[in-house]
Amino acid sequence: MSVCTLSKQDRVTNYLVKGKTLSQDSAYSMFGVGNLRATISDIRPTLKSMGYSVYTTEGRDGNTRYGVVRSNKKRS
Repeated sequence: MSVCTLSKQDRVTNYLVKGKTLSQDSAYSMFGVGNLRATISDIRPTLKSMGYSVYTTEGRDGNTRYGVVRSNKKRS
């Protein structure tokens, strides 16, 4: 019996696609991600291929929060 575990990048991707935002501190405590900015950079092509764009906002404490939104691409 094999157990399939998700990578940190997969877990961050799944979390963001649910419409939630993520800060460095929360990414570290929930997923063990030491450098969220680098992880976002790594998963950005995957998110783009899924039809999402990454955006950043400023949290209450002045920290950067990352989220994703569906891209509105017109297909011809």
